[in-house]
Amino acid sequence: MFKLNSIRWRLTFSYAAIALLAAVALGLVLCAILRNYYAGQERRYLQERSAQIGFITSQLISSNVPYETIQDQSVGWSYILQVRIRIVDGAGKPIADSGAPDAPPMFYVTNVQPFQIVIGSAIEAQTREFETQALPQLPALKAEREDKIIFIDKSAVGVAVPADVTMFGLFQSSQELFQRRSSQQVEQTFFDADGNKIFTLTLSNGPAYGDEILSSVMNGWMVASVVAIILAALVGWVVSKRITMPLTELTRVTLQMSQGNLSARAEVRSNDEIGLLASSFNEMASQVEATVGALRSFVSDAAHELHTPLTALQTNLELARDEEKLSSRALYMDRAQEQSQRLKTLVSGLLDLSRIEAVPSRPEFLDLNLSKLLSEMAEQYASRAEQSNRTFELNLPKTEIKILGNEMQLQQVIMNLLENAIKFTHDGDTIRLSAVLEDGEVVVEVADTGIGIPAEE
Repeated sequence: MFKLNSIRWRLTFSYAAIALLAAVALGLVLCAILRNYYAGQERRYLQERSAQIGFITSQLISSNVPYETIQDQSVGWSYILQVRIRIVDGAGKPIADSGAPDAPPMFYVTNVQPFQIVIGSAIEAQTREFETQALPQLPALKAEREDKIIFIDKSAVGVAVPADVTMFGLFQSSQELFQRRSSQQVEQTFFDADGNKIFTLTLSNGPAYGDEILSSVMNGWMVASVVAIILAALVGWVVSKRITMPLTELTRVTLQMSQGNLSARAEVRSNDEIGLLASSFNEMASQVEATVGALRSFVSDAAHELHTPLTALQTNLELARDEEKLSSRALYMDRAQEQSQRLKTLVSGLLDLSRIEAVPSRPEFLDLNLSKLLSEMAEQYASRAEQSNRTFELNLPKTEIKILGNEMQLQQVIMNLLENAIKFTHDGDTIRLSAVLEDGEVVVEVADTGIGIPAEE
């Protein structure tokens, strides 16, 4: 039955929750480590490019190159390096700002001296002259792209390479990569030999190459987390099933006992805590069965013991009612009184037995005058023995016997023995109650001439 509050489902959800928490914690730590690592790589990339660009810019400024040339050069660097370049002079006046870089175009290096490179859009192109070393003779090239068109002199020969150089020295052709921009920024100030501030160079908006890797790692982490949670839930279900099966069996056996089947027992399948619980339950069930059986026997015996004097009492009362002779009527009344006394004794015995059962398992022992206790009990039973035509004797040492014991329980034991002695001793015989000191111990004895108790009982 599907119950969300059952141990099986709660344990399953607990396993899944633990796996979820572990996955979230792992993902957060992994994300933080990767972000810090790639942020450092992106910053290092900008620092290295800043040193290179700063050196070239300082040479250009010291050569009194116009700021427009430096601006154009910054745009080219921005295309190639995929960073935003901003240069301001010592007074804070802007020298160059390449703006946010677009996706890089193709550029050509040729062996024409001087040679022409045109970088820009098809509508607005700029031409600059550069010096370069001679390169191998290659066919003239012309490249076209959807967003950028690069023109080159038809007589020039050289090599065409994509300007998608990343911080790791790789060539990437993915346009998506260059749509991701790093939040890192590097600012570096350059001074002349006299310590005067020449310019400040700022590089920003570099390629966020780590974002692509971080995104892939996070996607893999999410998939792995879902798989781990599902596996943890399955493991939790299996474990909960193994735990709850013996509990379910124990519940079934308990229900059978509550319906009256005291012989029902749980099956012990393991030696763990569940197995120990099943063993303890079986021991308890055995004790309950034995106790209930004893109670049933006790009730049966008590009913039998009460039935006999009740029948005799009823018979004697009926005979006394119908008897006309006073002497015979008195005899029947005496017999009825005797049966009434017997009933009283039986009822008192049952009450005393219930009190004994209610006493704590470790009864309280107090100083007790055993001689006095036996004398008081002897007076009571001596008169009863005399009425039933039996002789009663009491033999006690001259010195009082004092012991450590429980008066109620001792009295109950001796009373039971005396009741049986009066009941089973033949007419005219003697009942003897005695106490003897032997080696620091007291031996109390009730002797009679009854049928006795079998050795096996």
